[in-house]
Amino acid sequence: MIFNIQRFSTHDGPGIRTIVFFKGCRLHCPWCENPESQSFRQELAWDERKCIGCLDCMRAAKDGEVVTEKGRPVFHRRKIGDPGALASVCSTGALTALGEETTVSQIVQEVQKDVAFYTKSGGGVTISGGEPYDQPAFLLELLNALGGIGVTVAIETTLSAPWSAIEPSLPGVEAFLVDIKHASAKTLRIATGGNLSLIVGNLRKLENLRARVTIRVPVIPGWNDSKSNMTDIVDLAASLGNVREINFLPFHTLGIGKYRLLGKEYRFLREAGPAEDMKEWIDLARSKGLEACVGG
Repeated sequence: MIFNIQRFSTHDGPGIRTIVFFKGCRLHCPWCENPESQSFRQELAWDERKCIGCLDCMRAAKDGEVVTEKGRPVFHRRKIGDPGALASVCSTGALTALGEETTVSQIVQEVQKDVAFYTKSGGGVTISGGEPYDQPAFLLELLNALGGIGVTVAIETTLSAPWSAIEPSLPGVEAFLVDIKHASAKTLRIATGGNLSLIVGNLRKLENLRARVTIRVPVIPGWNDSKSNMTDIVDLAASLGNVREINFLPFHTLGIGKYRLLGKEYRFLREAGPAEDMKEWIDLARSKGLEACVGG
């Protein structure tokens, strides 16, 4: 289950890249910029601005999936069994199904369109999410197929997954882009459901294997942007012998509109911090001997 394939990216690994976004994530970060990445199921998005109130969707729905209120459709999303079927009857494009079951061969076919660009730029494929390691069998099959055509792969991950899901992938992964969101196990667990000891344990195992790892820190105003927390994260990164680089990812709210389309509430209204705050974290990381930048 994936929700997007993005071509010609230059921000998630070296060179020109194709990003394959796996759908589904065990974490539930309230600031998530891609809320469609969280569920493991296909979801229905409704753009009210495009809706003309024809109610074709209600007539195609089953068992109260769609009802009307003041002549407009109201979607009981937990009841909807086949989002794609409802989206297919919408003539205006107000309804779309997010997420699709796909095959390794379909992804490889898409990736092959850009092999020449990877060769010239030192790029490849980045598998992101969601969380790629929440679909470990499919991930392994895809890695083997991409390796078979000479395409290198980076994985963007939280490492909030059992080592048994990660270890089989190691021969097929050129680099890991690992999100570290907080240095407090309790704060991380309450806000996101993440398990810090699991994440750090996986980082240490990757260190022992000398895997190439870049640490990425989403800088979330009022949550993880304190001096003490950032110092702890940078110290963790600097303690790992296989980590040379740390990226600080600026907070933004560009994904708010997606929450509306999915009928979800965006619960993390914050303003982005000033640009000079990023310089503070860059300087901190460099003082610990790490390469550092804003963004990927």
